[in-house]
Amino acid sequence: MVSAIGAKKLEVKFNKAVDPTKAKFDVKKAGITVNVSNVVFASDNKSATLELSTKLTKGEYVVNVTGVSNETLTKSVQVEDEKVASIEILSDVAVVDNTTNPTKATVAYQVKNQYGEDITKTTSLTTNDPTNIVAANGVVTVTLSGTPKVGDKLPVTLIHVDSATTASKVVTLSAASTVTDITVSGVYNKDGKQLNEDSNLSSDSFYLLVDLKDQYGNTITNETLAESGLIKAQSNPTVVGTAGTGSNVDLTPLTIDGKQRLGIKLTGPVQAGENLVTLISTTSGKSATYKISVAETTRTDAVTLSSPALAVANEDIFVPATVLDKDGKAITDVKVLNDATKGVKVSYNGNPVSNAFVLKDNGVYVKIPAATVTTDGVFALVAQSSTYKVATLTLNVKKAAEPTVIRGLKSTVSPTLKAGTPKQIDVSDLVIEDQYGRVMDSAKVKAGLTGGKKIVVKDVDTNSNVVVPTGDITSTTTATLTAGTTNGTEKLQFVLNDGTKEILSSTAEVTFRVTDGTEYVSYQVDDIGTVYDESGASKNDDNAYDKAIKVYGVLADGSKVQLDPNEYTVKSSLDDLASDVAADGVIDTAVSGTPYSPTYPSNPAADVKEETLTVTINATGQEFTKTVTFSKVAPKVTSVKVVDTKDVKDDALTSVVYKPSNDSDGTFSLADLATGATTGYNLVVTDQYGVSVVATTTTGEVTFPDTTTVAAPTLTIVPVKGSITIANNGLATATVDKTTVQAGEEFDVTITYAGGAKATVRVVAE
Repeated sequence: MVSAIGAKKLEVKFNKAVDPTKAKFDVKKAGITVNVSNVVFASDNKSATLELSTKLTKGEYVVNVTGVSNETLTKSVQVEDEKVASIEILSDVAVVDNTTNPTKATVAYQVKNQYGEDITKTTSLTTNDPTNIVAANGVVTVTLSGTPKVGDKLPVTLIHVDSATTASKVVTLSAASTVTDITVSGVYNKDGKQLNEDSNLSSDSFYLLVDLKDQYGNTITNETLAESGLIKAQSNPTVVGTAGTGSNVDLTPLTIDGKQRLGIKLTGPVQAGENLVTLISTTSGKSATYKISVAETTRTDAVTLSSPALAVANEDIFVPATVLDKDGKAITDVKVLNDATKGVKVSYNGNPVSNAFVLKDNGVYVKIPAATVTTDGVFALVAQSSTYKVATLTLNVKKAAEPTVIRGLKSTVSPTLKAGTPKQIDVSDLVIEDQYGRVMDSAKVKAGLTGGKKIVVKDVDTNSNVVVPTGDITSTTTATLTAGTTNGTEKLQFVLNDGTKEILSSTAEVTFRVTDGTEYVSYQVDDIGTVYDESGASKNDDNAYDKAIKVYGVLADGSKVQLDPNEYTVKSSLDDLASDVAADGVIDTAVSGTPYSPTYPSNPAADVKEETLTVTINATGQEFTKTVTFSKVAPKVTSVKVVDTKDVKDDALTSVVYKPSNDSDGTFSLADLATGATTGYNLVVTDQYGVSVVATTTTGEVTFPDTTTVAAPTLTIVPVKGSITIANNGLATATVDKTTVQAGEEFDVTITYAGGAKATVRVVAE
């Protein structure tokens, strides 16, 4: 489709985006080629504006386009000669040249053609009084006669004879200060930044600086006065806008280098290109023009995709990628790579993948989310750059991972058992690999033990009863290994069963050892440390604060076996402490509901008391003396971490993913890290006694098991990559406006509780 949109402009629209570098335009009228001086494509590359060297004249214009299709595209349009469409007298006030004895008065006018373009200076007008009222170059000059004075009213009529277009207005003679002279000195940013297509005008302000003077030569700094005496015209406000609706001007007072200035704030969104802004005085008709240029930033050009080492169904696939800009330089900024206009569009199996590019292991990858990779097979991955260059990779997606081989016990699980005692073995105790030789985490193994699948525990030496296994291991059950009463070793096998038969190739053989204690070469008692005295603190008694006494027998190979309380004796000067430990090997400051707090010093400030505990090994008489520190200081946060489940044992995360599109409210806040609201993350805090709890409120407030409540932490947010809008930074209510968070942007969040315990996690937006 072709249409005339200006006196020298034709717009060509396509039914889809085309490659601007390949498109060639030819314009003809009556078979004669018309010169095209400039071609500007829209940001979506679905249309182009052709600026001709001469004005359009009445007749048919034919536009031919080559390079975007296998054949030449041809369209035509009928146009008319340029004509006057409107005349406007721009003010109700005509400013006089002299307040006491005025001889002349001026008021501005404007003429536009049928395309809305300003043709004031090229259009001749006559007036209702050609002798005394003359219109030229946008200014009506009235020669006053008689004894005129300020406040007099004067009719003015402007006439374009050829089009019979007129404009009339009764103007009032005025001596009030009004805009007469205009100078535009350029685009200003307080940080000296260059305006480009990546500029975020909602958070980073740019202004068009305007210097104005009145008819008396005085500088105007009052924005209200200035706005009333100005109008504007813009050639392309879709590139970048200016404050003020329509032709109105909205000025902002600024202080620059100690001087008062006026500026027109630029408004977004922005795209590469130019906008010619013209400011016109409504009284003097004088004008000033400035071309605002928006620089183009990095754009993707060539894309290379490399095959991943392994692609498995139901798992994220990370495809190594190299993306170059137009200068052949590698792009590693995922914000650029994922940009809708400048970046790379990615599709997997014909479906678009949003925000596909991620940084991983210091490299750029295309991430295909597991939710998209639902089945195995051969699928196409297609990447198209902003210049329409395409890269295609065929992915051979393997079958979903499943438990295949059992390697044995984890290093943290001891194969030594005490005679006569049972040991529970579940999935988390075993090292299990999938069919691709990768160690699987326990959750995935359990997910794979469905449809009757299980792990069978078998006794290899059926003539020995050193260790007797019972039961199978499933996603919900454990096997029990019962140690006999005889010292020795026994081999057990762990074998995967697919629901109908055992998979012999999956077998792991583990040698277990049983000891009755006669083989111990030494003994060991762990330090006890500090025990929280809930009773002394007048708090609820809770088992979380009980302290186990850990006494071990050590074998010649260094392996340890924890002794039962009946294998050692405990002595203490503190009433009931010895009998309490003797019962179950655990210190509890409340025995059967009866507190046995130590006697604290009379000094009220003394909240701790040390007691001595002596452990005697029954078999050898060997004694170990340990100090127990009782404290009635209420729990406080000593460490904090962000985890990805509600398991307090999970490792701390150093970075997390934030998806604004999944956030149910308008902001990123502590709730997104504390309760799994939209991200699945949780906040775990630990007190000085080693007790950890998960925050249960969106503000991060926690309640320890003794009912002690800790106030919400503060949140400090520091932008790392990109530009975000932060509110209440440093407070518990700190937030980030999610509408300002773009894919690829990053910011650090530091969570700080009273007392100084803190953790910092990097938030990466997708």
